[in-house]
Amino acid sequence: MNLKIFEYGKVGQPTILFLHGLGVSSWMWQEQVEALHDRYHVLAVDLPGNGESYRAEWLSFAATAVTLAHIIRDRATNGQAHVVGLSLGGYTALTLLANHPERVLSTLVSGVTIRPFPDNFAYKLMPKLMSRAMGWNLTIALMSRVMQLPPEAQPLYRRDSKNLRRATILRTYDEVLTFSLPAALLGHRPRLLAVAGEKEAKLVLDSLPDFHVVETAVTAVVPNAHHGWNGEFPELFTEMVERWVGERPLPSALQQTTAKTAPPVLA
Repeated sequence: MNLKIFEYGKVGQPTILFLHGLGVSSWMWQEQVEALHDRYHVLAVDLPGNGESYRAEWLSFAATAVTLAHIIRDRATNGQAHVVGLSLGGYTALTLLANHPERVLSTLVSGVTIRPFPDNFAYKLMPKLMSRAMGWNLTIALMSRVMQLPPEAQPLYRRDSKNLRRATILRTYDEVLTFSLPAALLGHRPRLLAVAGEKEAKLVLDSLPDFHVVETAVTAVVPNAHHGWNGEFPELFTEMVERWVGERPLPSALQQTTAKTAPPVLA
């Protein structure tokens, strides 16, 4: 699978791999790249069906994880990387960690739910509506405002939305709606941080403490933050990444959470 890869910094420094959300691409990490590339080797990949990789067919999280494992092997310092994923990138990062742990130094995910969505009509209808509306000019303008995109990012978001295929959205949501924490994560002790904005969807917030089925997992809520908070609070997001990668205490602004008593569903 031939994906667009953006590379910054120098090999030899610790590698951080950034994975974007659905319908956007690696440009969403601009603030983090600019702040980190002088101290780290940074990779950002446009995932299949998205951004400049829109011609590459999205098949599954597992298939994408295989490609990412090869990219890390071939490009990352010592063939390993710290992986940061938001939304679609977060689900992909968890699959990469479960299926190819030898390539992952640590994992940081934001805005994911690790319990299947409720089996009801509204959630089944959602991806069908999204697949029809994502390329509409009205939808693009509305989402640009919701995400508070700066003027320079809006043409890139418009490009990505127009190029996003209906099949990519439907296949992605087929997996997202039934996604569970991979059971393989219980077989080792990964460095795993899962965070969510305080103003995220309830499903994301409710499942956050479930990550503690992995003994070494750390979880936290970001006050006043929405789903795409790396652009909303870029300095805090960058500080969190750098502290996590450097194995230092997380920023005090993050509110760490604990486990629920009920165990989550495992895939």
